Amino acid sequence: MKQLTSDEIIKNRVETINQYRVLQYLKKNLNIFSFRIFLYDKDTIKVIDCEEKQAYFKYDKTKNEILFVEEEIEQDIFSL
Repeated sequence: MKQLTSDEIIKNRVETINQYRVLQYLKKNLNIFSFRIFLYDKDTIKVIDCEEKQAYFKYDKTKNEILFVEEEIEQDIFSL
């Protein structure tokens, strides 16, 4: 899991297209610089707020939408 810097967020430097989709969603809907942002897996970005609460935003290709998940997502070792 990799934490994104402010520069990486501004320049959309992620590893996959699905992470890019999630990052665009987050930038549009949140004050993204108020959170710590992590690349969690090929489809998911983990967000941690100032109170250390965490959430996961995952791109669902079957529904073509971003899903909000409060619990940790089980990682598939082959998707990393």
